[in-house]
Amino acid sequence: MLEYLYPLRTYLIVSGVEKPNIMAADWVVPLSFNPQLLGVAVGRQRYTHKLIKELGEFVVAVPTLELLKEVWIAGTLSGAKEDKLARMKLTLLKSKKVKVPSIKECQANLECRVVKELEVGDHTLFVGEIVDVTFGDAFIKGKPDLSYRYIMHAGFGNNFTTNTNEKFEI
Repeated sequence: MLEYLYPLRTYLIVSGVEKPNIMAADWVVPLSFNPQLLGVAVGRQRYTHKLIKELGEFVVAVPTLELLKEVWIAGTLSGAKEDKLARMKLTLLKSKKVKVPSIKECQANLECRVVKELEVGDHTLFVGEIVDVTFGDAFIKGKPDLSYRYIMHAGFGNNFTTNTNEKFEI
């Protein structure tokens, strides 16, 4: 029944340092203004889950439609089984305050340190305090420029839309 919540905005979650991994995630939610907290729900069987548990840090990156192919790769391949980054056209950059890298091509990178973990069904909700943010030209004074096409997952599977209501399928 969760499909009735869609479409949801799609993000990229970066975890790990030695062998960074990127996962696509729809289940990202703001939680608090003060302190600045967000939550990301990650399935306990996912490689990203293991990496976040080990390091206690992650980055939430905000892609636009130009990165749809990379988002698809991030969401369909397992980083435990193959090097996703070798198949993606993304550039990892040193983050300012966390060890986990950020993604140059994304319009924002929110650097987070885990402050709490909640076991919720088959997922863990990692609560991250946002310790720094970098952003591109799709944000004006911290507000999104809605002329940019942000990716929204239109449900389980390969259907996508944007904030401009265009529909795409991989």
